[in-house]
Amino acid sequence: MTDDPIRGVVVPILTPLTPHERVDTGSLRRLVAYLLDNGVHGIWAAGTTSEFAALSDDERNLSIETVVDEVRGRVPIIANISAPATGLAIELGHAVKDLGLAGIAATPPFYFPSVQDELLDHFRYIQDSSDMPLWVYNIPSTVKTVVEPATVATLAEEGTVVGIKDSSGAGEPLAQLNLLCEQGDFELYRFIGTSHRISTATSIGVHGVIPSIANLVPAAAASAWEAGDRGDTDAALEFQSKVMVASSVTRLAAGGGPNAGTVSGMKSALKIMGVIDHDSVTRPLRGLTQEEKKGIPAVLEELGLSS
Repeated sequence: MTDDPIRGVVVPILTPLTPHERVDTGSLRRLVAYLLDNGVHGIWAAGTTSEFAALSDDERNLSIETVVDEVRGRVPIIANISAPATGLAIELGHAVKDLGLAGIAATPPFYFPSVQDELLDHFRYIQDSSDMPLWVYNIPSTVKTVVEPATVATLAEEGTVVGIKDSSGAGEPLAQLNLLCEQGDFELYRFIGTSHRISTATSIGVHGVIPSIANLVPAAAASAWEAGDRGDTDAALEFQSKVMVASSVTRLAAGGGPNAGTVSGMKSALKIMGVIDHDSVTRPLRGLTQEEKKGIPAVLEELGLSS
């Protein structure tokens, strides 16, 4: 692990886009400032919520560079360099190597399914070529391949990886990984991608959460974590309830897929709030219709976020 512990709410930041699907750096800077002003503990850059898979390498790198420049070392940043092949991920890692990141993260290669011995090679090659703190990004719903707890433990014990973002939603493998960490007496940052367990995450043996909804309600998410971490159950419930109210904007879309509904709902809300200029998403993801957007102001008013 690094000398400065990484804990709490690490936000998988959205990528504000122009109508031509280019990174809107001005809006991205304002979004970073909004997150930091509201107490988040870190930023996960160019991840799934950032629509990384639909952006060119140049646009991905621009988004990471912009985040780093705006953060100016105030919180740790972990940059996702996932790609369909090991060599492509290594190229992305080289592009961000000198930015002062707290770490990089990679999923298994996507398109061709991988088995566990291939994943061991994949992560070892990335770490050897980048010489940066490396995180496993376990998200089988999008890449088709699970990084098994034993594989993660092997990589951690040998020093190849320092952390994992587990977006599998599977409780038993996480419990198995926790046990392997205890038995092996090695350190590994364990974060989960969740909006529902922000305030209770420490009770299941993780160091933090990476919730997409924190883009919209960073103060509530950070406060929910902090209250849960100090054992203040009443405050934790209060802030977690606000997070759940905010999550309703991700369910306004009557069509399109769940990822599109999540990203477009938050972007449209942030546009109404004046944080970003456009609510564009990458095709073929579907943005909210004007009719669907009519549900957002009431949610923002309930959250005290109306302008």
